Amino acid sequence: MKLINEQETKKARIELIPMIDTMFFLLIFFIFVTLSMVHQKGLNVNLPKSSQGSTVKLHNYTITLKKNGGVYLNKERTTLGGLPALLKQRVANKKDLIIINGDKKIYLKRVVKTIDIIKKDGFLRVSIAVNPVK
Repeated sequence: MKLINEQETKKARIELIPMIDTMFFLLIFFIFVTLSMVHQKGLNVNLPKSSQGSTVKLHNYTITLKKNGGVYLNKERTTLGGLPALLKQRVANKKDLIIINGDKKIYLKRVVKTIDIIKKDGFLRVSIAVNPVK
């Protein structure tokens, strides 16, 4: 028999829904913060000052090889024979990146010949553009 003055005790409960919401919010926050961070390669050092220092900006140049034989340097039409002169005229820094963007149906011989022309002119950085496998 229950007495009227006796109170039922409630058990303490941990509410999971607000905790899950908070965890998702923190997860999304850290994902955005991580994606927005800029990674600087190298170690932190105190650099000396110089009145003669200058900023070096590297650029990317694209050589496109089309299946119909067309050769383009940044949308400017040329030939493989005219490519060295155009590279010397347009690209000032030999450390700039040259990207070869070739149609998948062109022969490997044209790609190798293009790389030979680029390397012969003293350009140091050459890359071939591809699509990632899905």
